[in-house]
Amino acid sequence: MNIENNQIDEKTPESNAGDKKSGNKLKIWLRVISVALLLAACITAFFKFEMYNYIPFLNRFTSDEKSEAYTFATDVKSLYEKTLNLSSVEIKSRDPIYAIELDRYVAPEPDPTKYDEKFDNYSDSTISVQHTVEWMHDSKFHFIEIRIKHPSQFRMALAKNKYGRIRRLPSLIAQEVNAVVAVNGCFYNKRPGGVIIHRRQILRNIPYGVDVLLIDSNGDFHIIDDRKLGESDLLEKYDIVNAVSFGPELVHDGEALTITKRNWEPTTCEPRTAICQYDDSLHYLICLAEGRNRYSLGVTMQVFADEIAAKGVKTAYNLDGGQSGTIVIGNQLKNRVGWGPEKGQGDILYFATALEADERD
Repeated sequence: MNIENNQIDEKTPESNAGDKKSGNKLKIWLRVISVALLLAACITAFFKFEMYNYIPFLNRFTSDEKSEAYTFATDVKSLYEKTLNLSSVEIKSRDPIYAIELDRYVAPEPDPTKYDEKFDNYSDSTISVQHTVEWMHDSKFHFIEIRIKHPSQFRMALAKNKYGRIRRLPSLIAQEVNAVVAVNGCFYNKRPGGVIIHRRQILRNIPYGVDVLLIDSNGDFHIIDDRKLGESDLLEKYDIVNAVSFGPELVHDGEALTITKRNWEPTTCEPRTAICQYDDSLHYLICLAEGRNRYSLGVTMQVFADEIAAKGVKTAYNLDGGQSGTIVIGNQLKNRVGWGPEKGQGDILYFATALEADERD
């Protein structure tokens, strides 16, 4: 009760109810604020605890490690940005790799339009052949330079694709296997000894006292006396695909050798044949000196070696000569064979195109 100016002011029941309601609202807000403060305190304590544990973890890294991490993140970002722009990157196409299966007897057929009119030269995207003729020492020399794209294009063929007594004219064997250019081999079935390997299969290994030419899967030459082959590691060190036995080696590391072996009549003037390799990969030379006829005398083996070395080859190996000497380009016999017709033999070495008919240039 309030007494002022002799007046009595009494609260009505309605006013007492309003005061009670306002007091309840105040209590609610006080509780909300208390909860909020408590929550804020909990959150603050939580982050203090986490940072307490996190900061020492960061301090484990040195400044160099942090710098490396930043560099890595930058590189990843750069790579990501480049990936987004991949559609604008110019992609250069690579030349296709053509190869001929090892166990295939017949190679792809040469494109007849790639020979010149005299069938002395041939060229497509996998093989080039250039045939030139020179006269020296009263003899006609044939030089056939060959470049190929893949080692499988340098091949060996047996007559009728069989090892044994079968003999055929080299020109017919060359025609059967689609050779761009072919040369007679070692005439293995004329003599009992030597080393013969065909398509990685050792068909004969009988030391005969002659040099053997080993041709590996890269198309490279390895020459060794067949009596020393067993002591060497050539068959283990290299993947030998083909091998012929005749010899001797004529040129070694670019230098003509002094011919000391007495086999194959080295000191008389005879028709001679050789297969050679240049220092650069998949680059070869076939050499043939005609002889035994009134047009061409023939040469000694030493003269033959000297003239081949002058052509700049790294390695040269003597193949069967005499009446066996034969070179074929585009199914055409290119040399005069001694005093008579072409001679049936058991094997040839040849070079083929790697392009099938539907892949021609």
